[in-house]
Amino acid sequence: MASVRKEGNDKHIPFPKRAMQKYPVKRKPEEEQDRRRQVFLKKVREVSDDKKWESRSEQILREDFLSKKKQWELDQANSAPGAAPTAEDEEMEVLFTKNSIEGKTEMVDQILSQEEQTFDALLSLIRGQQGEEKENTGSDYGSDDDDYDQLFMEVMCKERTTEGQAEGGESSAIEYDAEMDTS
Repeated sequence: MASVRKEGNDKHIPFPKRAMQKYPVKRKPEEEQDRRRQVFLKKVREVSDDKKWESRSEQILREDFLSKKKQWELDQANSAPGAAPTAEDEEMEVLFTKNSIEGKTEMVDQILSQEEQTFDALLSLIRGQQGEEKENTGSDYGSDDDDYDQLFMEVMCKERTTEGQAEGGESSAIEYDAEMDTS
C-alpha cells in the first residue's frame, strides 16, 4: 500500500487545477471613470453603426427587389407575342382620352356648382340668423316684463273662461278685472 501512496503523490501537482482570475489593479478614480466612459462610447458607436448597416441593408434589398421586378416585367413584355398597334387602335385611344378628359371636366364642373350652391346656402343661412339676431336684440331688450305680462294675461283669460263657464256669466270676469286694477 505504501507504493500506491507514492504513485498518488507523484500525481500531485503543486499548481492549482483551475485558472486563476487576475487580481484587479487598483486604479485612480479618474482613470476608472475615463475607462468606463470609453467603454460606453464604444458601445454607443457600435449600436449606431449596427442600425446604419441594418437600414442600408434593407434599402439595398429593396432596390435589388425593385430592379429584379423591373427586369422581370421587361422580360415578360419582350416574351409576349407583340401585336403591332393599328390605326383603329390609335383612333380608339384618342377617342378614349378625349372622352375621359370631357368626363373629368364635367365632373369638376358639377362639383364646383355643388360647392357654390352649398356655399350660397350657408351664406344665406348665416345672413338669416344674423338678421334674426338683430331683430331679436332690438325687441328682446326689456321684453321679459312684456313676456311675463302676456303669459299672465293668457292664464287669466283661461281662468276667466273656465270660471265663466262654471258660473254661467261674464259678470265675474268683469268684477275680477275691477279687482285687479290697482292703479
